[in-house]
Amino acid sequence: MASLWNGIKMKAGGMFGRTQLARQEEFAERNMTDSRLGCFDFFAGLGPQELSFIAANCKEMQVSCGELLIQQGQVGQDVYLLESGSVRVFRGDAASPQGQTLLEAPTILGEMALVDPERIRNSSVIARSDLRLLRIPISTFLVFVRSYPSLKESLRQLLAVRSAKASPRMN
Repeated sequence: MASLWNGIKMKAGGMFGRTQLARQEEFAERNMTDSRLGCFDFFAGLGPQELSFIAANCKEMQVSCGELLIQQGQVGQDVYLLESGSVRVFRGDAASPQGQTLLEAPTILGEMALVDPERIRNSSVIARSDLRLLRIPISTFLVFVRSYPSLKESLRQLLAVRSAKASPRMN
């Protein structure tokens, strides 16, 4: 009976050990994402607790050079935080683009869909190099903007800068 009990304890200990290890890995990954958000000026007004909350809602993704990330005219579902790489933003067909803007990491992509109630993408975005991004659903991102006044101000500033830069090139 004692050996059976020891066997059960060993199995349970292993099970709980793996669960705790999974929690530790999740915590380490979340902390890593918290610090990754810190490289974006957009989040400068937030503390560690707020960054953790946002980081918990980020999904990492990779995009290869030449791939289309955002298609003009489609409904936007996500906002992208470009961690590494560069992109070309343009309107019209990729073969004969109208106006072009080059953006390099760290920056935010897809933010214009936040202000359009229909979430229609007004430009296309193509990878000029391999990209590493964090993706946040627009509905979740809007909750953050409403919850944290500094994000609302950061978004206002980003939209003003992007609109001013795009006006001469994109029209």
